[in-house]
Amino acid sequence: MDGISGAGTPARSDPSTRGTLVIAERAIEKVASNAASKVPGVTGPSGGFLGLGARHSDTARPKADVRLNGLIASLRLEVGITYPAPLRQTSELLRQRVREEVARICGLDVRQVDIDIDTLADLTRSQGRRELA
Repeated sequence: MDGISGAGTPARSDPSTRGTLVIAERAIEKVASNAASKVPGVTGPSGGFLGLGARHSDTARPKADVRLNGLIASLRLEVGITYPAPLRQTSELLRQRVREEVARICGLDVRQVDIDIDTLADLTRSQGRRELA
């Protein structure tokens, strides 16, 4: 009956005959990056060319890299943290949120989340402008 039953609804098939789902590493990186960007005080790189002249922006997403071993993931994040946020607490919250979101959306066991804090961004200062007294 070609996988269709009765009134146009798909027939239930044996799970072993459904095939597999492959999630690209790039998709996992985007999920991790998006989750990281939602953590208060975490920023991502913005602008620049080949890494030169880049600065951090609270609207840019952090960079994420993933290494997979079956259904086990190891992540590396490159982030900026807004100054004067507490680094240890922000890092722990970042690890927790990224681990939970990648597990929830991608169905992976995230065993390791390495965080490279490459910038302490002071977003309260004006960008290249000074107030004259």
